[in-house]
Amino acid sequence: MKVFTIGFTRKTAREFFEKLRRPGLVRLIDVRLNKVSQLAGFSKRDDLQFSCEAILSIDYLHLPQLAPTQAMLDDFKKNHGSWMNYEPNFLALMAQRKVEDSVS
Repeated sequence: MKVFTIGFTRKTAREFFEKLRRPGLVRLIDVRLNKVSQLAGFSKRDDLQFSCEAILSIDYLHLPQLAPTQAMLDDFKKNHGSWMNYEPNFLALMAQRKVEDSVS
């Protein structure tokens, strides 16, 4: 299994969905804490799931347990936190949540 991250901010719907038209792609896993972002209308709530399933014929799964906490995200984004601090904190959060037990 190969896993990719693509992000959606600063992308048009065309750019975003073209990236999802990869041969062999079967599922989009949405790991956003908040899936009602105002940054890109095409990524809101059920619209992204609809587009994946009805237009691209790929599965959509929202797994917020793979997202950072709001405090971690705020510190990294708003306070210009460093990746060297963020990464071990995020990995500790994943260990605390025992994501390996809930995500196959």
